[in-house]
Amino acid sequence: MDGILAAVPSVMCGVSLRSSCRNRANAAESRHRSLGNSPNPISVLQIGNCVSSLSIYPSQKCNPKRHYGEPSRVIVKSAASSVGNADEYAEEPATSVKFQRSVTLPGCCSPLSLLGTGFREKKFAIIGVKVYAAGFYVNESILTELSAWRGRSSDEIQRDSSLFSSVFQAQEEKSLQIVLVRDVDGKTFWDALDEAISPRVKSPSSDDKTALSTFRGIFQNRSLNKGSVILLTWIHPSKMLVSVSSGGLPTEVDASIESGNVTSALFDVFFGDTPVSPTLKSSVANQIAMSLK
Repeated sequence: MDGILAAVPSVMCGVSLRSSCRNRANAAESRHRSLGNSPNPISVLQIGNCVSSLSIYPSQKCNPKRHYGEPSRVIVKSAASSVGNADEYAEEPATSVKFQRSVTLPGCCSPLSLLGTGFREKKFAIIGVKVYAAGFYVNESILTELSAWRGRSSDEIQRDSSLFSSVFQAQEEKSLQIVLVRDVDGKTFWDALDEAISPRVKSPSSDDKTALSTFRGIFQNRSLNKGSVILLTWIHPSKMLVSVSSGGLPTEVDASIESGNVTSALFDVFFGDTPVSPTLKSSVANQIAMSLK
């Protein structure tokens, strides 16, 4: 939508556009009367097209301070939401799930900013079914630690595992917000997650097994309805907080996972060489590239 609006000068929005068009129509009508049987009278269809072509722009109060098409100054600023304040939300296009651009999460000391969105699709036979949307949040100071990748394209960044390793190893907080777009049994959700995590934890230690058991216990005997929100928040590389709610952002921490092997394995599930949500990794890589220009 911003792309369409960008083509319209900011001083001509809403009623002003319609008024301009009506003035043109009135002028044309007067000219037609004065010309009488002129061989080339102005077509009514032309006048009608003028009005209808402008009707796609809703009537709204002009805001001289806002310039559509202005370069982004906020992470993921380009992905404007169609609901609410466009500065507050970003929409994941495949699922229409809206993510706040800035959040303060349970257990975090400072607000985190949205760095990218994507979705998880599960194939049943040959049919792809979307299971959840995901948004990745970071403390923006992490981006200042990525100057070595300045000027790289999003494709180069996406293929560079060392960059994502640097994001994970940063001591600042980061979080993955998962929003279910269909009802899922908690055990089914965990089994799918465990199927991806376990192969990445080689020769698990007793701490790793305890962490996996704690992780599993959060989802056992729990129904995850459409709209449920799961937060996986890395406080630092070896400690992750898990929070779950039936709708809206969780307000409490359900469990703490303290195992560097398990927390890094989970990060790799989403940002490693074979991510479960390629769209999420691609979106994050694109935003990193934009922020490092």
